[in-house]
Amino acid sequence: MTDLNPEITAQIRTLNDKFRTTFDPQLGKIQLTIGLHKLTSEQLQQLLQAVRNFNNFSEEIDPYQEHDMGRIELFQESFYFKIDYLDRERWQDSFGSEDPANEQKTLRIMTIMLTDEY
Repeated sequence: MTDLNPEITAQIRTLNDKFRTTFDPQLGKIQLTIGLHKLTSEQLQQLLQAVRNFNNFSEEIDPYQEHDMGRIELFQESFYFKIDYLDRERWQDSFGSEDPANEQKTLRIMTIMLTDEY
């Protein structure tokens, strides 16, 4: 949870959806965990497309309605994607962003992983 203000939550959700559906490098970066090494390149492309197309956000996984996390079932496996908000100036030091609704201040890092890696 980053904020309880519905307008700020809506802006965060919009930015998360834009990043997730476009993988726009101006908005963020994508990390794949070691557990995905067993996927073929075709399977990896299908997984990335499933992340882009994902729209089944649930209260269980997305309780704050920011669209920052989702679960995908594919290839008889379960995957998560998780978007974290880091300060654009200090993201390499893993400093969290103070303003995730501001794309000028926030770099989104989306990690795609097997569910047992979370």
